[in-house]
Amino acid sequence: MNKSIQMILVLSLIALISGLLLGGLNEMTKETIENNILKFKKIPAVADIYQTVNGTSTAQERLALEENLLAEKRYLDLEDGSQMLFFVIRKEGVPYAITLENSGKGFGGDLGVMTGFELETGNLVGIGITTLSETPGLGTRVKESIFRNQFSNLPAGQNLAVKKDGGSVDAITGATVSSRAVCQAINQSIEAFKKHQASIKTASGQ
Repeated sequence: MNKSIQMILVLSLIALISGLLLGGLNEMTKETIENNILKFKKIPAVADIYQTVNGTSTAQERLALEENLLAEKRYLDLEDGSQMLFFVIRKEGVPYAITLENSGKGFGGDLGVMTGFELETGNLVGIGITTLSETPGLGTRVKESIFRNQFSNLPAGQNLAVKKDGGSVDAITGATVSSRAVCQAINQSIEAFKKHQASIKTASGQ
């Protein structure tokens, strides 16, 4: 066999094996990353909403709560074959609210927001921030309770916007883009809740 052809075959074989190994590694890494985001970003955001409904808790109680939420995550099968992740918040042992996550376009990329809805009324019970890549000291302040509390106990059917855009939400000073992203994410969750409210109620065990 011609040495040039032999070399091409060897190089092609090496490239194929490397591609397969990298593909497998990426798949393993992707699953690990997704699990870490769920455990360390999404679950704490749900716990923030849970505490808005049921009051603050000790560090030990918070840890137990987060472990229970992780074990009780639920999925709703959608018409397009995909699944919607949601969590049930209980009050006095009874399903009271659920949370849905969506994202808006922040200054540093996608900004994830978990939004809580009262099952019976559809009212907003609160929000938690999941993932963000905003400017430290500015956009990252959307995680602070003084900003998040604006979205607690709001009537259903609202289209939320910052005051610059004609809404009622006080934006973080110097971080209007991040504040808008939060509103955008919440509005997307409001639409999703409206669309799937009946199915969510059934799946939540209410």
